[in-house]
Amino acid sequence: MTATVLSLDVGGTKTLAAGVAADGRVVREWTEATGPGAADGDQVAWVIDFAARAAADLGRLGHPPLCVAAGFPEYVVDGRLTSHEVLDWAVQPHDAYLARDPGAAERPLVIDSDVRLGALGEARFGAGAGFASFLYVSLGTGLSSALVIDDRIWAGARGEAIGFGEFPLAVPADSADRATLETYSSGSAVQARYAERTGRRADGRAIAAAARAGDAAALDVLSSAGTALGEGIAALVAVLDPHAVVLGGGLGTADTPLRTAATEAYLRRSGRRTGAAALVPARCGHRSGMLGGAVAAFRAIGQDLRGAAAGPPPATDR
Repeated sequence: MTATVLSLDVGGTKTLAAGVAADGRVVREWTEATGPGAADGDQVAWVIDFAARAAADLGRLGHPPLCVAAGFPEYVVDGRLTSHEVLDWAVQPHDAYLARDPGAAERPLVIDSDVRLGALGEARFGAGAGFASFLYVSLGTGLSSALVIDDRIWAGARGEAIGFGEFPLAVPADSADRATLETYSSGSAVQARYAERTGRRADGRAIAAAARAGDAAALDVLSSAGTALGEGIAALVAVLDPHAVVLGGGLGTADTPLRTAATEAYLRRSGRRTGAAALVPARCGHRSGMLGGAVAAFRAIGQDLRGAAAGPPPATDR
């Protein structure tokens, strides 16, 4: 039987889980809205319950996972969450994992930041493969980044080298409350700014569709968010000088005015120096974090994920 691991990519709005075999096959894939957790609203507890249900499904399919990996949209140091930036939680993942199933101690649990696992996925199987160094920028509900050097993720002295979203805004903000890139250009910020402008609540897809249909407010919110993002990436590139920049995340890979404006702003600012890093979209799409988690899980049990299937089965909603 081919060894299998379970990988989860936890987002602020949805969570992807997948059973991945050592040969790169995606055995099964699930997507669920990131839940409210237990009665006390602990979303980490919900994630661990989701993992247990997915692991049980894999077992029934004849692929019991040997390890579980989960990427969280938080600061993570030595496998422990150290922030409450996106999720509501009170219990550490490892504690919730063992409380949910004491027998799970025999199945290792790997916890890391979602952006670092996304960067690892792109380094092994995506747009970062072949580069001696690259900056991975993940734009989804939030905004973060990770620097990859010689296929290793630079964690930083405190394990917190992911805080691109905390960059000060380089363009005029809508208000004093939007002084950072994350509060201006992230998916949650785009939704909030659009609601402030129009009085209408809409998700990112709806705002992008509205922009294509000629909604001036939607176009301006997305374009301004993209301009700020591109300016910020250019500033980071000027300091780090990577060989490439890979733009990932659900919003980062979507074909919207935001990505167009980000690319234009980046090229305009970085063009002042020759040979600046190319800005390219993530190649693994929504699976970047999931594949990176699978790589980390196999490493934890002393094995290697040999390859990623070019055409894994479509996502299955539970």
